[in-house]
Amino acid sequence: MTDIGVSANCYKYSMLHDKYFYNILKLERFMSLTDNVFDKNFSYVNKITFRILFFANITTIVIFILTLLHVFSVDLRYCLFLFGYSCVCTIVSNLLHLLKKRKYLTSIFNLLGLEGFIIFAGSNIYIGIYMTFGLIPILATLYYNKRITIVIDICSYLLMLLALYFKYLNGASLFINLEGNTGIMATYFPVVMGFTIEYTVIFFVSILLTSRNYSLLNDMNSTLDKLRDSNEEINTKNVQLEDTQLKIIAFVAECLGSHDLFTGNHVMHTKEYVTMICNKLKELGFYTEELTDENISLFTSAAFLHDIGKIHIPEGILNKIGKFTDEEFERMKSHPAEGRRLLEFLPKIGDGKFNVIAIQMAFCHHEKWNGTGYPQKISGFDIPLCARIMACADVLDALISKRLYKEPMSIDEAMKIFEESKGTHFESCIADAVIASREEIQKIDEYFKKKETESNVIEQQWWASYHQKLENHNNR
Repeated sequence: MTDIGVSANCYKYSMLHDKYFYNILKLERFMSLTDNVFDKNFSYVNKITFRILFFANITTIVIFILTLLHVFSVDLRYCLFLFGYSCVCTIVSNLLHLLKKRKYLTSIFNLLGLEGFIIFAGSNIYIGIYMTFGLIPILATLYYNKRITIVIDICSYLLMLLALYFKYLNGASLFINLEGNTGIMATYFPVVMGFTIEYTVIFFVSILLTSRNYSLLNDMNSTLDKLRDSNEEINTKNVQLEDTQLKIIAFVAECLGSHDLFTGNHVMHTKEYVTMICNKLKELGFYTEELTDENISLFTSAAFLHDIGKIHIPEGILNKIGKFTDEEFERMKSHPAEGRRLLEFLPKIGDGKFNVIAIQMAFCHHEKWNGTGYPQKISGFDIPLCARIMACADVLDALISKRLYKEPMSIDEAMKIFEESKGTHFESCIADAVIASREEIQKIDEYFKKKETESNVIEQQWWASYHQKLENHNNR
């Protein structure tokens, strides 16, 4: 496949990722909250039932106050019994809630505790509780668990019959037969049959609601699982894509090295120095918000491309032995603008932040803090931070590395130049970061010199021979 085809496919996939990423991101927070939607729902409904239990304490106090005001005629000892019951249920429920792995037991206890409160309150002839007997079965449907719903439905029905029986024994007016019959068959059972018919409706409605809600939540959970898998797959592919793109960028930098004897090694050196300077700045307390791990990684990768514009500079100028003529120097000074122009065609990598940084580094790394650099002659904070750091890394390597026209400078001499250039060529804190990294610079420099000396000697001999032949030809 051609380079254009690779770039087109990379760009197409990047656009596809951007299209779906936002929608997936909206669900990401919810998906990260729990591995199982049903477990999350259990905990949530348990909190609701606990709050209702707690509210039962307040209800008992209200009944007590209304009794004192003669609105109700409820025995005060009965009020104290209800209050004690609700308090014990609340305490036990809270203890069960603390045992997070006992959520099923907590759900049954809370529901039966609430049903017990309703039964105890409803068995009193002065408290008119009838419809509330069906509240707990409906509340049970919120758990989306058919087994819990059936257990609560049966227990609630039996407890309702018990409450009605106590009402009957205490002579509640509900059980008075208009024909004057007082037997249990003529008074209690007809009322029970009416409540049973009503409760049967509640039973089937609660089962249907539980089944329907379970199905809906299960489908939702499956959808979220698929979206989570899709999100992970897209993220993985996106990471692979970005990694491939950065490898291509590194390859381009290597290819540039075949065009210029020193630029290929230079970008490798400056990449290390950019990382070193960023970390030292953070250590010294400068730009700690800007120099996140992500940004340092982007700065490091973008350093590969800061001299990409040199690909448009003729080899005879790049590899010239000796000083440039004024015309040659002006041609060399065009490489920042050429670099920006080339990088504007680079397909967007990730969210595009890398592209912006790469362009800023390529275009502004020859600007100076005091405004005497090129190509724009901007100064101070108008120069992007990445380019100010790149400028230091660029000059550092140029000073201590061998070139066709000069021998390498010692690290001590280079440090002296950085000290003298603070506030003029370089921002003071960045120059200080370089000076403070002297030992690390020495280790990096020794490693590169050991690795590159042999190949550099061969290349230098070839270019020296080339220039000698060219000079001889011109002198004829």
